[in-house]
Amino acid sequence: MTGFRARVDPPWDLASWRAAARHAFAAGLAPEQMDWSGDAQGGLLPWPGLDQAPLAPDPPQPAVPAAFLDLAARVLCHRDPQRHALLYRMLCRIGHGQRQLLERSTDADVVRARALEKSVRRDTHKMKAFVRFRAVPGEEETYIAWFEPEHFIVDRVAPFFARRFAGMRWTIVTPYRSARWDGERLWAGPGGPRADVPAEDAHDGLWRTYYASIFNPARLNTRMMRQEMPQKYWHLLPEAQLLPTLVREAGLRVRDMAEREPQPPRRRLPRRP
Repeated sequence: MTGFRARVDPPWDLASWRAAARHAFAAGLAPEQMDWSGDAQGGLLPWPGLDQAPLAPDPPQPAVPAAFLDLAARVLCHRDPQRHALLYRMLCRIGHGQRQLLERSTDADVVRARALEKSVRRDTHKMKAFVRFRAVPGEEETYIAWFEPEHFIVDRVAPFFARRFAGMRWTIVTPYRSARWDGERLWAGPGGPRADVPAEDAHDGLWRTYYASIFNPARLNTRMMRQEMPQKYWHLLPEAQLLPTLVREAGLRVRDMAEREPQPPRRRLPRRP
């Protein structure tokens, strides 16, 4: 069986995957005729590039629902090497008449795609929650942060930080990708080492003070805490240094709170004259 090799560059880019998938569909290529490994190790199969696949005189164009493209954008950010092939297989099924494919919650392809999407969503949430900027020495209102995402989410999450911290210049460095905001434009490029980011700055003390003030020992649940704040992120968070002490002293603090004399509520509004 003759097939063709597709390259998606960068591998998490929806536009790049979509262009390759549309070309393959227009050439009438079945999912088993596609090798999505790209240039990795020269391609797993000795097939020619997708650009050499001949198109039909009147090539068909797949019509897919917007929900599929939204799903594909997230799935492509996953590190699973089979994600491109999975999405193309789903595209072919939708394009050949299975328009309601995404509504089949027990379908094997849909189940797998939803699992990848969920993992990317969770990684995205963690990046938004656990990025900690540190001041760049010698530069006013310039900050840098280090993060270690599980998946290829930097390009997807960077616009959130540009909106959230529009008034300052910042850089987020990860092992595979970096994002930079200069106050007007957002730029993405190669990753870097953790040594590029200061280990600590004056703001770390503020984080620790704030976290200690909002920590409620009466609601301590270490299992839930580790689910919401996994230990693999603790080395990135200055406030995480307080956790062993706060957890160890939680019982004593709860006992002190229970034994404390009740205090009358303070009136915040001024009395009427």
